[in-house]
Amino acid sequence: AMTIVQIENGQGMIIGDMTGVGKGRIAAAVLRYGINHGLKPIFLTETPGLFSDLYRDLVDIDPTQNKSWSKNVKPFIVNDKNSSGDPTITDKDGNVVHKLMPAATKKGIFSNKQIPKDANFVLATYSQFGTSSDKPSAKKDFFAAISEGNILILDESHNVAGQSNRGEFFK
Repeated sequence: AMTIVQIENGQGMIIGDMTGVGKGRIAAAVLRYGINHGLKPIFLTETPGLFSDLYRDLVDIDPTQNKSWSKNVKPFIVNDKNSSGDPTITDKDGNVVHKLMPAATKKGIFSNKQIPKDANFVLATYSQFGTSSDKPSAKKDFFAAISEGNILILDESHNVAGQSNRGEFFK
């Protein structure tokens, strides 16, 4: 509730605590709030495996009897499958619930600088924007375009702080 009040007042909030106290649930609630208010929130994290964790939190906080709200959410996943992990989203039983778009389709989305109409939110890892801050890229331009006036959820944000290439981009 305090995070949503901060958002409504044009502010942000840092939530820092030990593992297992509900930071993921708060992130899921903020994402749900954004979607329900006509936005397409952006969730950034360290590793693609955390996309599935966020999805499971979205399902777990779904107040509908048959989980109908969470069944209707569809992320746009910026990442591609690579050596840092598989960004495919699975449910608690390991079933794939959201697959990646073809790379050619994503390339067009980045060029258009718009989130796909059928997506409710965006998922990406920080590494997608970790190149030199002065080097242009379609992904960086896409991120800059979709961020304005949107809700950003920066999971594990301490990993992009400081003077790294990623830190410079996210300043």
